[in-house]
Amino acid sequence: MRSVSIISASVDSPEWSELFVKSIRKFTTNVEHEIIIIDNGSTVQNLYWMKNQADIRLVELNTNYGHGFAIDKGTMLAKNHYVCALDIDSHVQREGWMEDLIEMYEESSETRFIGCKGPDHKPLKPPLFFYEKRFIMDNNLSFIHVPGVSSDTAQKLYHDILDLGFSVQRFVPGYKIYDCSGDEFWIKDKATIFHSWYGTRFCENRPDRKKEDVDGYKIEKYLENKAKIFNQPLVKEILGC
Repeated sequence: MRSVSIISASVDSPEWSELFVKSIRKFTTNVEHEIIIIDNGSTVQNLYWMKNQADIRLVELNTNYGHGFAIDKGTMLAKNHYVCALDIDSHVQREGWMEDLIEMYEESSETRFIGCKGPDHKPLKPPLFFYEKRFIMDNNLSFIHVPGVSSDTAQKLYHDILDLGFSVQRFVPGYKIYDCSGDEFWIKDKATIFHSWYGTRFCENRPDRKKEDVDGYKIEKYLENKAKIFNQPLVKEILGC
């Protein structure tokens, strides 16, 4: 049986974390999997829900080592053949998503990575990365951002994979079912992953880290959009499970 380790990095984002985990539970019923959360220094209060979930392997770091470090750590700890790294402020929208990813990966012997396409300066961007653990580990590949070489998580890794002679499949954001700010990624012509913009960067649940503005995007606008996302019928259905 094909098996997948689903990993994510969290930081003081309890609502997003619960939606993330419950969407995986609801829509990943036919593939053997584990859920690994690498937490970058959240408060005890913001980790309360995850710490009480039997199906989560929660790794608590004492500080924020960054997104790339957390994915590297989760990959190293993964016990399954495939790894799917998702952003904590994303959620799955349908059953069969994991089967489709595995099928896409296995269609070509040249493919060694599936991700999401960013702008020209960012060939790969979150929220989804899919790969074989052994390929990443055996080739000493890393998701860590390298200043002066990469602009975000997995940028250097993208070019390293191409230099090894393999290919990377990339999704582009598609039509959005939700009338909310964020990206919606479609796999095999079906809405599959919704990713909020700035879902964890405002730290609204952490007074000492709370931000009022990120890249010109105000916290008031973010919180308004967050409320719209959590009011979506599908999101309510997921959280009610």
